[in-house]
Amino acid sequence: MLRKHWTLVALAGLFVVTLVMAGFLLGQQRAASASSQASPELAPQAIPNEQIAVGAYLWSYAAKFVCGYQSPFPTPGTSLLGEPVVKPGNYATEINIHNPQYREVKLYKKVLLLADARNPQQPRVVREPESVGPIVTDTLILKPDYATLDDCNRIYAWTAPTGGLPAFPPPLMIGYLVILSRTELDVDVVYTAVAPGADQTAPTQPSGISIDEERVTGKRVFVPPGVVFP
Repeated sequence: MLRKHWTLVALAGLFVVTLVMAGFLLGQQRAASASSQASPELAPQAIPNEQIAVGAYLWSYAAKFVCGYQSPFPTPGTSLLGEPVVKPGNYATEINIHNPQYREVKLYKKVLLLADARNPQQPRVVREPESVGPIVTDTLILKPDYATLDDCNRIYAWTAPTGGLPAFPPPLMIGYLVILSRTELDVDVVYTAVAPGADQTAPTQPSGISIDEERVTGKRVFVPPGVVFP
């Protein structure tokens, strides 16, 4: 009889301990859930437009572009020294942007130029330890389930002082198109290139072509107040 009594006491104690542990775990789960809901890093869709003025976490997509013609021959009156930024060829880049959300989204776009040969007498290459920031910015409203693209012609016209396009073959231009968005996007880049011909009298005559496509991975970045343009 005594053994039966102590067995019931032990079972009752185990039941109480189980209830206490279950309550503790439930409290931890609720706290974690509340924490994630309160964290802007984990709730990108919950950031209203007006909060951008005071800083916000945005999706950032840095799409690399290579545009224009790298000649295998030096500019008249100059000589080639070292390696060119890219091997001789004619390059084109096309950047696709799709809004997968079923609501419109405002995009913030900027261009960072790392190589620009539009002035053949003073081509610029931003090599370490040099660095460069954005030179132009723009905004765009993309409707629900809509898509658009940026290509070399768009970037040439966007960054040129006169807003026009260079004569063919266009000069080499390399850099980043950075896209900021409150919501996640689909961003894909298509690269094509043709190798110039060996005939010096017609160096732009193509002798082969290559194509590559890449998906640009977005990152969550905190944008301080006043940094995002209107």
